[in-house]
Amino acid sequence: MTTTYLYIQFKIEDKDAFREYAQRVPETMKIYGGKMIAFNKSPIALHGELSSEACVLQEWPSVNAAKQWQDSPEYAPLKKLRDEKAMSKVKIIPIPAMQ
Repeated sequence: MTTTYLYIQFKIEDKDAFREYAQRVPETMKIYGGKMIAFNKSPIALHGELSSEACVLQEWPSVNAAKQWQDSPEYAPLKKLRDEKAMSKVKIIPIPAMQ
């Protein structure tokens, strides 16, 4: 198993829906071994142009664990909230840790 980080970038569409999403997500992540590492609501680019207004970094025991969480019944209602109300332009990029 290789530790994997998820770099997630997005635009916040509805602040109240996003607040609810952000408060509830960590409890679903714990079930699959994930944890939040960092959240930046005002990212800056050291090089190039940004395509998002916020970003998150999550740590997972493996890319498989992250996929299981993404497809889980626990996360399903939050994924719907994310996609229908809270956020847009969501990009989720897995980054395996170097061994």
